[in-house]
Amino acid sequence: MGTDLDLIPGRPAMTRKHVLANAAAVALACMACAAHAGEANPEDVSTVIVSGRKTQDVRATSLVTGTSGSPMDTPFSVSSVSAGLVRDQGGTTLQDALRNVPGAQADSGFNGSHTQFFSLRGAVPDSGTGSNRVLRDGVRLSNYPYVPGFIESVDVLRGPGAAIGVRSEPGGTVDIVTRGPRMANAGSVLVSVGRDDAQELTLDLNRVLSRADGVAARMIATRSRAGEWRHVQDQLDGVKLGVAKDGGARYRLSAGFEATNQVYQPDYGVPAFGNRPAGIPRDRQLGEPFGDSTTDNRIADLHGELAVGTGTRLRADLTHLEAHSTSIKNLLNGSPLPAEPPSTYARVSSWEPDTARRIDAAALSLTSRRRLCGVAHQVFLGFDYYSETLDQPTLGVPAATSPAINIFAPVYGRVTAPPAGATLPRSLTTQDLSARAASLQDQVDLGDWSLIGGARYTDQRFVYGSAGVRPVDEADWSPKLGVLYRPAAGNTVYANLATGLSPNQVASSSNQSLPSRKATQAEAGWKSLWLGGALRSDLAVYQLRQTNMISADQSTPANNFDFTVDGSARSRGLEAVLGGKLGDRLDVSLAYAYTDARYLSNAVYGGKRVPNVARQTLSLWGQYRWSRQWKTGAGLYAQGARFADEANTTTLPGYARLDLTHAWVGKVAGIGEVEVQLALRNALDQRYFVSSHLHVSRWITPGQGRNASLTASYRF
Repeated sequence: MGTDLDLIPGRPAMTRKHVLANAAAVALACMACAAHAGEANPEDVSTVIVSGRKTQDVRATSLVTGTSGSPMDTPFSVSSVSAGLVRDQGGTTLQDALRNVPGAQADSGFNGSHTQFFSLRGAVPDSGTGSNRVLRDGVRLSNYPYVPGFIESVDVLRGPGAAIGVRSEPGGTVDIVTRGPRMANAGSVLVSVGRDDAQELTLDLNRVLSRADGVAARMIATRSRAGEWRHVQDQLDGVKLGVAKDGGARYRLSAGFEATNQVYQPDYGVPAFGNRPAGIPRDRQLGEPFGDSTTDNRIADLHGELAVGTGTRLRADLTHLEAHSTSIKNLLNGSPLPAEPPSTYARVSSWEPDTARRIDAAALSLTSRRRLCGVAHQVFLGFDYYSETLDQPTLGVPAATSPAINIFAPVYGRVTAPPAGATLPRSLTTQDLSARAASLQDQVDLGDWSLIGGARYTDQRFVYGSAGVRPVDEADWSPKLGVLYRPAAGNTVYANLATGLSPNQVASSSNQSLPSRKATQAEAGWKSLWLGGALRSDLAVYQLRQTNMISADQSTPANNFDFTVDGSARSRGLEAVLGGKLGDRLDVSLAYAYTDARYLSNAVYGGKRVPNVARQTLSLWGQYRWSRQWKTGAGLYAQGARFADEANTTTLPGYARLDLTHAWVGKVAGIGEVEVQLALRNALDQRYFVSSHLHVSRWITPGQGRNASLTASYRF
C-alpha cells in the first residue's frame, strides 16, 4: 500500500501488512450482518452511544473519592469531556479533548498523532521511554493511544490527588474511559474523510445476549488514519471486545480484550532559527526515516463490582498489557553546522527494534457509606499492585547514512538504511517498576460541611537506565485533606491540600536510578449552579510545588544523561470553567486558565519558565440548534506566547484558532438516526505552533492550516 510519502524521493513505500486490518474487515462484515438480528430500540441509542454531561461529571469524581458523586460535593477540581462533545467539535485526538480542560497544554511526543503528550497545571511532563502517563478505565497504561471509536469520555483530576487508588502525576490525572457492554440493543457506523487522506471507519455493535440473565456483549472495530499534511503516515487498526453480566444493584462483572496495530513515522517538526520557529512552509518535512515505526498493543481486563450489604460495595480490577514496538527515527541533531549556508543541520537516524513492554495491574477496593454516632461517613479502602517491565534495545546507525540537510532548500532521498548484514553496536534501556500501595480515605458529611481526609502508602522498586544500573527502593506516604462548605443552594466553596508521587526516569552518574518526584498542592475554589442548574461554573486558584526533580549533574558536564534530584519547580494559577445550556437551543462551554510555572532549583535552568506553558489559555465553544435537524458550532482556542525550551531561548508566538461545524440530524423511520457533519478547523488559516520538545528548540510541532472533514454516522 502506497502513501503520499512515496512521492518524496528516498521514501520507501509502505508495505507492512496489518494483521488487524483483515480482522477489522471481517469484524465489520460480521457486525453489519448482525446489526438487525434483534429489534432496535431508539431510546437505547442514547444510553449506549451518547453519554450525557451529568453522567460524565458524576463519574469523574471517582478519581478523587473512589465513588461516583456530584462534583458540586467534591472539594477538588475535576473535569469530564464526553466523546460526544469532542465529535461535535470536530476533534479526533487527546489534545482535542483536553482543550476543554483548563490548565491542560500540549507537549511534544514522537509516537504518532494517536499518542499525544500534555502537561497539566504547568507540571513538567516526564516523557522518558516515549510514554505519556494516562489511565485507561482507572488503570495506568504507559503509551496508551487515543482511539476515537473506543472512547466514552476523558476524565481529569486537576492537580495531584492522593488516596484515589492509583498513582497520581504531579499536575493531575487523565483517565481515558472506554466503551463497554450495556443492557441495550444498539449500535453505530461512522465514516469520516478529511483533507490529506484523513480517514476513520468505525462500527460499534452492542447486543443483549440474555435479558433474563443480564448478559450483554459489545464489539467495536475501527480504522483510523491521521491526515498526512506533514507527509508522514499514522494509521491505527483496532478491535475491542467485551462481555458483561449485570446483576442490577447487586453486582456487575465484565471481561474485555483490546488489540491495536499502529504504523506511523515520527514527526520531529521544524527547528528554531533566530530564536523563533524557522520561517519555512509548515508542511516541510526534514526527517526521512528509512522504515516504518510500529506499535502493537494487546490488553485483557476483568472487572467486578459486588454489593456487600447496604451501602457497601467491593470492586476488583485486573488488567494485562503486552506491547511490542519498533521505532525508526530520522531527525535534526545539534545546532546548525558551521558551513554555508548556515541553515544546514546534521541529521541522525535512531533504530529501536523489538521493544517489549508488559504491564500487570491489580486493584481491590471497598467503599462504604455509613452513619456512625449520627455522622455520615463515606469510606474508601484500596489495595493495588502494579508491575511494568520494558526492554528497549537501540542499534547504533552509522552517521554516514544520514547526510545533513539545509532547512530552507532541502534535498531529499539521501538518507539510507544501514548496510544489509552489518553488525551494529547494540545497547539496552531497561525500565522495571514494581509497586504495592494501600489507600485509606474518609469523607465526613456534617450538614453543610464535608471533610475528606486520606493517605496513600506506596512501597516500590524502580530501575531505569542502561545495563548495570542499580534500582531504587522507596516507601512513602502521600496524604491529602479537603474541606467543602455549602453556603447556599447551588453553591459550594472548598479548599484542599494534596500530594503525589511519580517515578523519575533517569539515572545518576554513578549508574544509580533516582527516587521519585514529589508534588504538593494547595487549592481553593468556588463551584456554582446557575439558571436553575442549566449552567455550572467552577473557579479555582492553586499553588503547586514539585521537589525531587531531575537536574543536570555538574560533576560530569560532558555527559548530558547524568542527573541528580536537586531540582524543584513551582506553578500557581487560576482556572475557570463554565458550561451547560442557555435556553433550549444553545450549548456553551468555556475554559480559561492563567498559569505561572517556573523552575526554582535547577543547576542549569534555575529561575527559567517551564516550556510549553503559556500564561493564558482560553477555549470557548458554542453549538446552536436551529431545529431538530440542524445545528451549528463555533469554537475559539487561544494560547499566549510561551518558551519552546528550558533555556528560554526560543519563543512560540501566541495565536487564536477558529473552528466551525455544521451538522444535519435525521430520523430513519423505525430503525435509527443519521447525522452528517461538516467541520472546518483553523477556518482563518492561522499559522501557529502546537508545542516543542521541552529540552531543545529544534523539534517544534507546527499546527495544521485550514482543513475540512466530512463525517457521517448512523445510529440504530
